[in-house]
Amino acid sequence: MLQLARQLVRHQAFSRSVAALAGVWGVALLLGAAGGAQDVMRPLGVFTGGVAPSQGVESAHGFVGFSEPADLDRELAAAKAAGQWVLVDYYADWCVSCKVMEKEVFGDAQVQAALTGVRILRPDVTQTDPSSRELLNRYQVMGPPTLLFIGPDGEERRIQRITGEVDAIQFLSRWNETMERG
Repeated sequence: MLQLARQLVRHQAFSRSVAALAGVWGVALLLGAAGGAQDVMRPLGVFTGGVAPSQGVESAHGFVGFSEPADLDRELAAAKAAGQWVLVDYYADWCVSCKVMEKEVFGDAQVQAALTGVRILRPDVTQTDPSSRELLNRYQVMGPPTLLFIGPDGEERRIQRITGEVDAIQFLSRWNETMERG
């Protein structure tokens, strides 16, 4: 009888520990969902500062991030001088679609291969300030996510612009169409 009582106490302690861990995990999932997290294995990852690269530094997918209009001008001038295509990806930390596209579109191997040799710029318009407004107004962008394709001549291929969330297949279709039109 004593042995049965001990087993019952151990079982209750184990059950309480599991319940406490499940409760903590549930709270983390709720907080992550409220913050726009998409990865159940990293529910609080959305609170680690976003996926925007540091100013003027390339990210894992080759994006050069910045938040000043002068940086955009400098990067576009360098691309034009090099005869290089430019992809401009307007981004904000609060933009859930931007984060989905970072993972599902720009993390796609076919997309990465298609963008080889392309200068990829990421103006960060997270803050509501004069710099962000100027970056948005430069090409009459309503907000992120917006993707611009700028040719080696420095001109945007406006008809090919993508506004809103797309998947890798849609992106590649638009990119390939842009390349065909030149």
